Amino acid sequence: MEKISGFQITGMRLAGFKSFAQPTELNFGNPTVITGGNGRGKTSIADAIAYAVTGLPFFAERNIDRLHSESDPELFVTMRFVDDKGAAHELTRSHKGSRTGIVYDGQELRQLDLTEMFGEKDVFLSIFNPLYFIEELGDEGKNLLQRYLPMIPQEKVLAELAEPIREKLPAETLLSPEGRVKQLRKDIRELESTVIYLQGQQDLIQSQKVSGNSKRVELDAKREALMAEKDALETKRYTGLDKAELESTLTDLSAQYSELFNDDSDDSGLDELDKQLYEQTQKLAARSASAYESKFTQAIADASGRVKALAAKYNAELSSGKAIVPGFVCPTCRRAVTEADVPIVRKAFQESISGIVAEGKEQRAQLEELKAMDAESQATFEKFKEEDVAKLQQEVRELTEKRGRLLDGSRSASAQKRVQLEELRGRMQTLTSDLEYGKLSPEEYDRLRACGEEIHQLEAELSALQSTELPDEAEIEARIKAAQEKITELKGSVSCLLLYIAKRVELTLAELKMNRVSISLYDVVKSTGEVKDVFRFEYNGRRYDRLSLSEKIRAGMEVSELMKRLTARNYPVFVDNMESVDDLNNIRPTGQVLMAKCVSRAELNVRPVKPIVTEMPIAA
Repeated sequence: MEKISGFQITGMRLAGFKSFAQPTELNFGNPTVITGGNGRGKTSIADAIAYAVTGLPFFAERNIDRLHSESDPELFVTMRFVDDKGAAHELTRSHKGSRTGIVYDGQELRQLDLTEMFGEKDVFLSIFNPLYFIEELGDEGKNLLQRYLPMIPQEKVLAELAEPIREKLPAETLLSPEGRVKQLRKDIRELESTVIYLQGQQDLIQSQKVSGNSKRVELDAKREALMAEKDALETKRYTGLDKAELESTLTDLSAQYSELFNDDSDDSGLDELDKQLYEQTQKLAARSASAYESKFTQAIADASGRVKALAAKYNAELSSGKAIVPGFVCPTCRRAVTEADVPIVRKAFQESISGIVAEGKEQRAQLEELKAMDAESQATFEKFKEEDVAKLQQEVRELTEKRGRLLDGSRSASAQKRVQLEELRGRMQTLTSDLEYGKLSPEEYDRLRACGEEIHQLEAELSALQSTELPDEAEIEARIKAAQEKITELKGSVSCLLLYIAKRVELTLAELKMNRVSISLYDVVKSTGEVKDVFRFEYNGRRYDRLSLSEKIRAGMEVSELMKRLTARNYPVFVDNMESVDDLNNIRPTGQVLMAKCVSRAELNVRPVKPIVTEMPIAA
């Protein structure tokens, strides 16, 4: 169905609708003044117009049974209007029993068709009902605005920055500056971890020179504590989480994405590119979620069991050996030991104990060797995993950048389709993140990674303690200096990117500029320069919940004009309770205005002030 960019209502016929039990004919102009006492049907007219277009009342209540007249179970609303091209149309919605019928210019339609013509319900009602956006949508209004805010070109943002800053911002970093900042901070953390590790090696060298054994005990205790903390976090990560359901949902979304994308074959090569991007994203999610599975678990358990058994045998033999006195009954031969036999039996027990000790040392050495092999295997796994993830992330970034370039050059792509694709992509990325983080908070996930890094560092230090050769202190110092210089360079890049992000936010919010109303979607944290999501709605600097009804109506009218401007849809506005508003001089309406005013005990009167014109101004 063709989009209706603007229209004005010329008339309406309705019956069985709230207080309009009998067929009633109404005519409208621009503007139209609707007067009458309470209960005469002023608000019912607003409900009827909203119902005709969206199937819901003025404030989108779901219970539409209240729309039926008490005396007539069958209702219908017919709305006549002219579009912005001057063409006349007629839209009828009827409801009887459980069946709803929609007829547009003599043709039966679905609600989906009306949504395609008039836009989504929240868009239409945010324009038509000045109080709907803030009072009904609340925080969801932020999501609605973000979907329709235009993208700010890189060139426009860069033009607002100083030349030294622009020189430090290569184009490829600006395709996703937030992602680049996150990556740079990750690189900084890794470098800082490297510095800490190298400084730890320096300390380790000195420590080994003083007391290797005491340091080894301390490091072992730290490692065990960190491994316990890491195991607890790994257990929490997927406890109570239906990982299979998340993966199934991700698969379904991917299928929806592919179906929507493949709906249009003329996409300048985006089909194949998105297929590659999807495949690489799936590979990245699978590789990020992969976990180490030890092949030494059973061998370590068996070796531990043998060590414990030998320890028990050693304690038993030692206890028996101490009890050897004349008259002692040998547990082996069941013969009482004489005074002359005591030295011989004690010697036999000592030899047995020595054999147990030797075997115990051998078994413990095997156990430690198995643990070392397991740790080395895990480290190798994590290293390969990290390299694979980094490689896949780079491939995803390159494909995303290439896709962005192709998408910019594709004039035939549908704006609505792009929005839907990006929404699906965002949900897929969110699910991928959920699969990676599980039940862990960002702080807990970072702590899990930190535990792994610290464990590897401690194991490296323990390995160094066992080595006969100490690292070259001069080489370590040179590596620390190089890492610190790189950290300084990366922090400079982060600062420039944060300035870019802050300027982009400033330019984006400029699109929301209104007369007396201000809406804030983002805040820039002064201490870090990071962008923080917010949603503040103010009128003349005052919070919405502290406004009078007249101020709320005036504020809502400005929001209605804003939504017209952002969505390029010029629809009528219905202002209820006009008796509480002195004037609307804070705005200049760009389309049809219907004003309802309560006049005590007066009959309903719908009075067109001016006739409808077919050319409507565009929202400023």
